[in-house]
Parts: sequence; structure tokens; C-alpha cells
Amino acid sequence: MRRVIAALIVASLAVGVLVLWPRPVAEENVDPEALGSTTTTSAVAITTTTTGTTSTTDEGSHVVETVEEAEEILRELWFGWFEGIYNQDEDRIREVVASLHQLDLALQQFGSMEFAAEPTPSAISFEQTEILLATEDCTAIWTESTFKDFIDGTSTDVHILRWEAGWRFFSLWAYRDDLWEADCESQLD
Repeated sequence: MRRVIAALIVASLAVGVLVLWPRPVAEENVDPEALGSTTTTSAVAITTTTTGTTSTTDEGSHVVETVEEAEEILRELWFGWFEGIYNQDEDRIREVVASLHQLDLALQQFGSMEFAAEPTPSAISFEQTEILLATEDCTAIWTESTFKDFIDGTSTDVHILRWEAGWRFFSLWAYRDDLWEADCESQLD
């Protein structure tokens, strides 16, 4: 747990430097979670598409079973994230995050993140999506996210989502082989 916290602190400091570092828009490779860090990876994700329906339990949580469902959940979460930052709406951010760290990352961007236009769900797309883990309370999704029109950037990451009255962002890992599994076992803030 200490290693995870230390890594998050280092990542937050790096984000601060990278967000303020000038760079050409055409060449940037934006990590939307960190809102400014660059991520390069050589891992190749294989898109897997399965057919099926979402499994719902009596408690109201569900297991993400298809790539299409995973992408729709991510689209809704990223839209809420960017919409909250764009409108400087802390309540909107709280709707899409499951950790205080994620909330703090978003709040740091209020007034400092530059948008070319208002965020829209249709400007968010995904490629090479793969569900790495899907349980009732944790989902790990590897995907290349593209954000066009409002910030123009792409990022390939493992998104860790936790169930808390709906799917919410818990963490984001740059590499597929990182130690993200521990985030599915940790306690929610």
C-alpha cells in the first residue's frame, strides 16, 4: 500500500510539471487521467469482443461482460470527468470518481486545463479495448482512448473502475503489466 501511495505522489508531481510544460498540440500524447503526462507503450492489446448481457446481482452491482459495454461505461465516466473540469463542478467529478486522489487530480485542473471546445460524449472514442478483469465490484479495462475536438489527445492505459452505486474511476495505470490488481482489493475512500 505504501508503494502505491508513493507512486501516486510521484505521479502527481510529474503531472504538475507536465501539465505546465508547453508542447505542440499535434505531437502530444495526452494521458487524460493525469491531464498532461505523456505515455508511450509498446504493448499490443488484442481487441476481444464477446456476446452476452450484463449480469446483475441483487445488490445492484454488475459484471461488465462485453467490450461495447466497457467502452460505453468509460465514455460516460470520461465525459463526466471532462465536463466537471470544464464547468468547474466538483459534484460532477464526485459522480465519476471512487477515490479522493482522483477527485484531487480533477480539482487541480479547475481553471488551468485548456479546452478547445465544450466536451461531448461523441468526441470520446476507444480502440484495442480489452477487459482484463471483471468482477462485481472491480473492472480493469485496457484501451487506447482518443479525445478529439475539445482537448485532442490519446492515451493507452489500464482503467480501474470500482462499483460504488455505479461504476467510477478508481485509478489509471500506464502499463498493462503494472501492479493494478492491488487496486481491486483496496478499500474505497
